[in-house]
Amino acid sequence: MIMQMLDLESTKPRTFVRAVFIQMLSEDEWAFDLLYCVAFVVMDKQWLDKNATYMEFNDVLKSTRAQLERELLLDDVLRIEDMPSYGLLC
Repeated sequence: MIMQMLDLESTKPRTFVRAVFIQMLSEDEWAFDLLYCVAFVVMDKQWLDKNATYMEFNDVLKSTRAQLERELLLDDVLRIEDMPSYGLLC
């Protein structure tokens, strides 16, 4: 999900989210690992909040991706630690 969301497999960037994340990664080698952890806690929270079943996995995945993309594009988010969802890790 993260590789697709950030469009990391393509040679030409197609999303602004990718550019934002590449900048974060250039400043912090742990950015991908942190985003991976944040993605899973966000997905878990959404899963539990929606009381989802396995049939709703794709819906939860899509909403998780959308939330992470929104947060990465916030003006005051310069690092993964600045994302609102980062607080779920603590």
